[in-house]
Amino acid sequence: MEKVLITGIAGFVGSHLAERLGNRAELWGTLLDDHVRNISKIKGLNLVKCDLLDAPAVKDLIEKVRPDKVYHLAAQSVPSLSFSNPAETLKVNVFSALNLFEATVALSPGAVVLNIGSGDEYGDVDEKDLPLKETALLKPINPYAVSKVAQDLLAFQYWKSKGLKVVRCRPFNHFGPRQSEAFVTAAFAKQIAEIEAGIKKEKVLDTGNLEASKDFLDVRDVVAAYELLIDRGVHGAVYNVCSGSVVKIREMVETLVSFSKERIEVREDSSKRRPTDTVAICGDASRLKSLGWRQEYGLQEGLKSVLDFWRKEVRGAAGC
Repeated sequence: MEKVLITGIAGFVGSHLAERLGNRAELWGTLLDDHVRNISKIKGLNLVKCDLLDAPAVKDLIEKVRPDKVYHLAAQSVPSLSFSNPAETLKVNVFSALNLFEATVALSPGAVVLNIGSGDEYGDVDEKDLPLKETALLKPINPYAVSKVAQDLLAFQYWKSKGLKVVRCRPFNHFGPRQSEAFVTAAFAKQIAEIEAGIKKEKVLDTGNLEASKDFLDVRDVVAAYELLIDRGVHGAVYNVCSGSVVKIREMVETLVSFSKERIEVREDSSKRRPTDTVAICGDASRLKSLGWRQEYGLQEGLKSVLDFWRKEVRGAAGC
């Protein structure tokens, strides 16, 4: 049975990937703390506390596991937080990858690594260039995106100069149950659930920029793409993970509100806007589709699952 290592296994995407892989592999995962709620129902996991910024600890991890496949998901992944702490974002995202690449090349050179970049790497784009191909210029406009460009190029350099069997990908926006409320879909769903539960007395949904248009995928489609890429992706190559179409944030809000019986007012809050934001962005998934990937989950189905998740969370927190 293959040995698979997932860094950041207890996070949003890591937990969904672990669920998908199930008992088809010997699963190992890294943690920073004891917060394992997202993966508490998954049996047979081998969990290791490891700070990926600690190079000797990462070497010990790779030497112990000797993985066949590595999904590198651990990161500071919230773009808005990167504005308030750019140095930490750069350090975490670049040096954790560096330590992982170094250890893998030295101690498990046969392993295939999937490096997770971001659609945010494209940054300041012109609408005439949409949908974006992987060859588009990278013009990041927030510190998180800068860190992901650096990580992405570092992965390419390790493939080119050291023979690391790395596949690079740039996932665009994705959503699903267990995502942090720091992201728009979860933030909206949580507010609606709190209104329904009577916790948020004012029946108002506060939002940021509703006119922005993004490329969204259900997390289940994303982890399916990750598994396909680590199996069939060309080493050194980069692949967009995206739907290929744009959805306005306003449409997502209106869809979520339509699932509720409450009369909810939507209120745009200018303080929630990022210092920089793209008007519209979407990727071209042709390269990924050439490997056999297809989007399986629609927007409405995915949004309903997010709202149902937060309804359970809110009721549980309130003791209902």
